[in-house]
Amino acid sequence: MAIDDGAPAPALADALVPAAAAWLRLRSGQSLDRALPAVLAAARAGGRTGEEARMAGAVRDLVACTVRRCAVVDYLLAQLVHRKAQAPVLGLLAVALAQLLARSYADFTLVDQAVRAARARPRTAGGAGLVNAVLREFLRRRAALEAQALDDPARRYNVPPWWLARVQDEYGARAPALLAAQLEEPPLVLRINVRRTTLTDYLGLLAQAGLGASRVGTAAVWLHRATAVERIPGFAEGLVSVQDAGAQLAAPWVGVRDGMRVLDACAAPGGKTAHLLELADCHVDAVERDEERARRIGANLQRLGLAGAHARVCVADALEPERYSNGQPYDRILLDAPCSASGVVRRHPDAVWLRRSSDVAKLATQQAKMLETLWPLLAPAGRLLYVVCSVFAEEGRRQIAAFLRQQPGAREVLLVHQNPQHDPQANRPGEPAGVQLLPTSAAIETTGPVDVGPSGLPALHDGFFYALLEKT
Repeated sequence: MAIDDGAPAPALADALVPAAAAWLRLRSGQSLDRALPAVLAAARAGGRTGEEARMAGAVRDLVACTVRRCAVVDYLLAQLVHRKAQAPVLGLLAVALAQLLARSYADFTLVDQAVRAARARPRTAGGAGLVNAVLREFLRRRAALEAQALDDPARRYNVPPWWLARVQDEYGARAPALLAAQLEEPPLVLRINVRRTTLTDYLGLLAQAGLGASRVGTAAVWLHRATAVERIPGFAEGLVSVQDAGAQLAAPWVGVRDGMRVLDACAAPGGKTAHLLELADCHVDAVERDEERARRIGANLQRLGLAGAHARVCVADALEPERYSNGQPYDRILLDAPCSASGVVRRHPDAVWLRRSSDVAKLATQQAKMLETLWPLLAPAGRLLYVVCSVFAEEGRRQIAAFLRQQPGAREVLLVHQNPQHDPQANRPGEPAGVQLLPTSAAIETTGPVDVGPSGLPALHDGFFYALLEKT
């Protein structure tokens, strides 16, 4: 997501080098969330970052641009690099080619800066001539090469062939719209902290700041232009949080009331935990096994004015309830389970390149284990909301159908009146009634009412599956 922070960008040549390093880490199997901090720390150690925040933003944009064109970039490298090249040179070429594809800079500027970046580092200096030759050859053959690359649907939608086949098999005629939506820049959506402001008041605050925005859900506001969080009015004061409108459905659907004991399993970074506490004076155990991510939960609660006796952040694995439950049942459980992230590709474009086909089945097994472990923690008549940011049925509908077959003490609660626009498999005989949200395009009207139909589902959202289970 390109962020407008109001500051001048660092020199392109300086940003290309850490971006190339992050790209190589991604291609070796490391997520961008881990790769970017590592390469930026190395850049700081080399004294080349200048203004750190601006450099971080520039590198993040360069890498995201490359990931969103990964399939085409791989094709172009195979067509254009005719001799063995060192990995740092290939990384630099990948990032530079992505920028040429995106037409982010004038062609001559990009080629000049890429060659400068290669010459400035010992590990790439010997490949500066190759960088120059490859980029210029691409520019000479651009039209033909782009047409050849985009002729293949997997490359056109920037997914591995197995991912494309799975989406096409599950969604048929709906697959092109789903895949196209995932190619877009992710919309910046905020959640209003209802304890501190109202949607009407906050929209007025944005208007005063000259920021275009639309309501896209009950408490969701879409900023038409992505903005650095420190420049979002009221963010530091806890008036709003960044959260997709589809994810904002979770806390209301959990159905919390004052005094309830609630478990938020897999809680980081804390958006849903905070939303639960914004809606009711309940007692929430927010469980997260990663210590650093658990600290982020506490920081978010502190910013929103929600830290205190009602919230307990527990560094533990959700599969080890003896470490956090104190033997007391929960009235509500929110299980935001680890998944393929197939519904949030535009927000996490590296997801498709970090997964293999076999990973979906492994994740489904883990999800089933979590359901089996957490269900006994639920009080009689209690409810568990299962959510995954996935569009794959193995992690959604089939997962819940299998659980209901194996757990006679569970029944599914209808969440909304089924809306075929969001739920293409609604009302199939024998299927559970869970809600499957498919990613919607940001190419929507920016004025007028925003909730869609009688269901009240948001107008703009990523892909999620929800199912609400009650212990009978």
